[in-house]
Amino acid sequence: MNTNTTFSAMSEYKIGHTLYTVTTVFNPASKESLSDILKRLIIRESEKLLGESGQEPEKQAV
Repeated sequence: MNTNTTFSAMSEYKIGHTLYTVTTVFNPASKESLSDILKRLIIRESEKLLGESGQEPEKQAV
């Protein structure tokens, strides 16, 4: 089995009058786990939100 083979799946979601097409790609050769990727994305988005609020992170309600 080739370890560089990726898996991808496409899903469509309709919300209101908008159709969203989501493509999920999984690479088994990746050195980063799904948990690591999600953690990194959550931290990045949280930092952006905290920066936009103008509040100090320790004073921001979570």
